[in-house]
Amino acid sequence: MQIQLVSEEGLNRGFDVTVPATDFETRVDTNLAGFAKDLKLPGFRPGKVPQAVIRHRYRASIMEEVMNETVQEAVRSALNEHELSAAAPANVTEIKPFDEGEDIQFSFSIDIMPSIELTDFSKLTFDRMNPVIEDRHLDEALKVLSRRGAQPVDIDDKKHKIATDEIAVIDFQGSVDGEEKDGMKGDDVMVQVGSKMFIPGFEEHLVGKKVGDAFDFDITFPEDYNSEELRGIEANFKVAIKSIKKLNAPEVDEEFAKRFGRDDLNDLKLQVKQELDNIHRRSARFLMKREVMDKLMDTHDFPLPAGLVENEFNAIWEQIMAEAKAGRVDAEDRGKKEDELREEYRSIAERRVRLGLVLSEVATTNKLDVSPEEFNAAIQREMAMNPGQEAEIYTRYTTDPNARQALIAPMMEDKAIDYILELADVTEIDTDPDKIEELIDQPTEI
Repeated sequence: MQIQLVSEEGLNRGFDVTVPATDFETRVDTNLAGFAKDLKLPGFRPGKVPQAVIRHRYRASIMEEVMNETVQEAVRSALNEHELSAAAPANVTEIKPFDEGEDIQFSFSIDIMPSIELTDFSKLTFDRMNPVIEDRHLDEALKVLSRRGAQPVDIDDKKHKIATDEIAVIDFQGSVDGEEKDGMKGDDVMVQVGSKMFIPGFEEHLVGKKVGDAFDFDITFPEDYNSEELRGIEANFKVAIKSIKKLNAPEVDEEFAKRFGRDDLNDLKLQVKQELDNIHRRSARFLMKREVMDKLMDTHDFPLPAGLVENEFNAIWEQIMAEAKAGRVDAEDRGKKEDELREEYRSIAERRVRLGLVLSEVATTNKLDVSPEEFNAAIQREMAMNPGQEAEIYTRYTTDPNARQALIAPMMEDKAIDYILELADVTEIDTDPDKIEELIDQPTEI
């Protein structure tokens, strides 16, 4: 087999390959002979099918099999000879039609991995936010728990006017252009004013109304409403107030603590404080990771394999189009032209590929790996989150290489991030948890 490097454009390499006809035909014959050993055909004993019959029936498929093996062998040989690492599968660009007795000729191109020079991580500086849980955070969390356990009770005052957070029990009927719609009707429906569970604007029309009031109002369905036929449509709703309720939240006391299986109120407070600390530390970890990613982008500049970027962009774009088809368009994307969106999401694809390559280089260079114990623990977490599917999950992650890689990838990413932070100059900063959660809501491309 003769392999010749014929082109070098950026990270793309092109090769021409020639395989002598005798070598190719010998391999075809060898594969045919191996195939014939176990071949069973009606009228012939196993392994005794005449070669002429075998060649007539199976030579074309065996030639295709040998051709695929030859291409794979050529790619491996080319990479080894030129000490290259593939970034994506090779693309066979041309295969000369095979004529018996003539040499096999084909060409292929392949994107190779770039040379990545890692920055000196010890020169990077970061602030690690350490959430400080104060009594006010704990008190608010306990109030939330109490509100979740609140039970609706009737307000008997017939003159009472509905206020925010109260519950109106209503009958309603919606219509479009005077035609009533079955899917827009409800009887004895409980609506908590301010919960935003109904169409935007609906709950506000209930404020100030009393038991026995009957009224109607017009409202326009939002453009992203789940029913496509109602998006942007103006409808009229007739509403009757049947009763008003308020939520009666339990007192946060010793009895309240026992509802959660705790010995006393102090025990519940300790549990809640620990849970709050865990939540905010996860958020702080996310923010730290985002900052590390930003600095890795700033300190690493190298050409990207076009194929990897294209694959990442296509995956992102397919998801964006699926979301748009379902009526779920990101607020920041509304009104933008497709060319503008494509450019923005291609930039995101490039960012993801660059960061992925840098973190992979960190892991490879420093021999980071996921241990069998860590892998098994990750499977156990997946099984715990999906009760009833344990056997299926275990089988998928232990037999499917793609599923295994999908589970390992984020773990390897975290290991690389932790390695970088071990070398970097990290300052612990006591931070209000509210500030941490406020930063979490800011847009990110990770």
